[in-house]
Amino acid sequence: MLKLEFKSPQSATGVVKATVHKSGKLGFSSGAAKVLGLSTDSRFKVAVNTADEEDKNLYLVESEGDDKELFKVSKAGQYYFIRIKHILDEMGVDYRDGRIIYDIVNEENEGMKYYKLVRRK
Repeated sequence: MLKLEFKSPQSATGVVKATVHKSGKLGFSSGAAKVLGLSTDSRFKVAVNTADEEDKNLYLVESEGDDKELFKVSKAGQYYFIRIKHILDEMGVDYRDGRIIYDIVNEENEGMKYYKLVRRK
């Protein structure tokens, strides 16, 4: 027996990515906003992997509250962003002269859910 399920050429959520703007803001695509459930009430902790110097990815952990480590999500028009200029500067990422794009992957490790932002080559 054969049962075919035809697929659409377009994803239901769209492209799930984040792009670094020349201002150092990390802007989320509309697909990423859907997957992450972004709103102006959203807050994230931003991390890097200090156990692996070759890991140039960013990590986002959704959090609540008003602690100093939380990054507030802002909105401009229909797009959401967070300000991470100082983190990119610390990492030595040259975001002013080239396009920096991260694909967003939902992951879990030891019970902790987070988003891994994998930098495109």
